[in-house]
Amino acid sequence: MIYKIISLVDGSTRSCDLVNLSQSLSLNCEVLREVDGSHEAVGFVNHETLVFFAVEFADYALNNYTKQKSQETESCITLTRKWLKAHDAVSNEELKVAADAAADTAYAGGLVADYAAYAANSAAYAANSAAYAADNAAHAAAEKSKKKEQERQGNFILSYFNASVV
Repeated sequence: MIYKIISLVDGSTRSCDLVNLSQSLSLNCEVLREVDGSHEAVGFVNHETLVFFAVEFADYALNNYTKQKSQETESCITLTRKWLKAHDAVSNEELKVAADAAADTAYAGGLVADYAAYAANSAAYAANSAAYAADNAAHAAAEKSKKKEQERQGNFILSYFNASVV
């Protein structure tokens, strides 16, 4: 199936398949799927959606692709999830500190920690994180299968949008 990503900022469009969906999302875009020559709305991606995907991909990668757990990475994921539930429950400074600690762990050898740090930084700095974070999780899965991980991410995104419609 082919998906069309439309930027609501500048009107640009791009097409992708399921495997590349997680890396094609951007801030303030709409995702459509091509069905019988027409397009059907799948969902809208805002900042919180990107951060949610980033933190969920980081958590999945941490639990499935790492041999050693990182307290810094787990703390970063937990704090970012707390921010997603209530933006005022976590300060930007707390997110930055957690992201820096996770990034230091990543520098010592873990893409998953880098991924979690990016999610937290995204929350703190309001940056576009999904493509970068999804790519890091896919790299963390390289031993398993990058394409399989990217497909899992694409299916996760579609399940998220399907659940939000109900």
